[in-house]
Amino acid sequence: MYSTMYTLLRDQELAKSTKPFLAKGKSVKRCADCQMGEFACMCEWRPRAESEVDFALLMHRKELFKPTNTGRLIVDTFPQTPVFLWNRLEAPEGLKALLSDPGRECFIVFPADGTVNCTRPVTKTLPTGSKKITLILLDGTWKQCSRMVGLSRWLDATPCLSLPETLVRSYAVRDSGKSDRFSTAEAAISCLLLAGEERPASILQHYFSVFNLHYLATRGGCVPEVSESHQVLQALPK
Repeated sequence: MYSTMYTLLRDQELAKSTKPFLAKGKSVKRCADCQMGEFACMCEWRPRAESEVDFALLMHRKELFKPTNTGRLIVDTFPQTPVFLWNRLEAPEGLKALLSDPGRECFIVFPADGTVNCTRPVTKTLPTGSKKITLILLDGTWKQCSRMVGLSRWLDATPCLSLPETLVRSYAVRDSGKSDRFSTAEAAISCLLLAGEERPASILQHYFSVFNLHYLATRGGCVPEVSESHQVLQALPK
């Protein structure tokens, strides 16, 4: 089994739980790694990519256990991506170090006008310069993410990056019903496109497409068909 920071954190939190998390389709026997039905396992198509932009995943604890979660696709594709559980009162130690690193310029990927009790700077472009761009992706429902950024006083000094609505729209599993509300994977793809990182954006987009197909196959109890995205990922260097 291949373990990312995401799967390690999920396993740690599951070990602490006093009762099991029961996802929809709980009767399905799932791959312990990708969380798809064993008959629709997508581990074979997990890609690797590199980008000049760094990501950090800040997760709501409830999102950690959902098979529909797309934040893990980012960690699969960019294995050095750190994963943190949100705490309203203080920053996780690793994230605190990123935020205070003088060689980094950090942004929260979320529109400031969509947050609770939040008045912070917002940008729609990424700066150019010598500092490493680090994008903090909030991973949860829209309401959870709004509270995460709006109620965390330790995030007050970090500006928001608001993404253009038209960059990516392809999530087939959960639909917010709002044109400006991205899934976490969509947000990462949009960030990469905004930064001019077209190749890693394309790789993550194909992986996201495979995820959609495999999740829908899991929900439908059938083996997914091999698509163009499967073929693209299969051809990537291992």
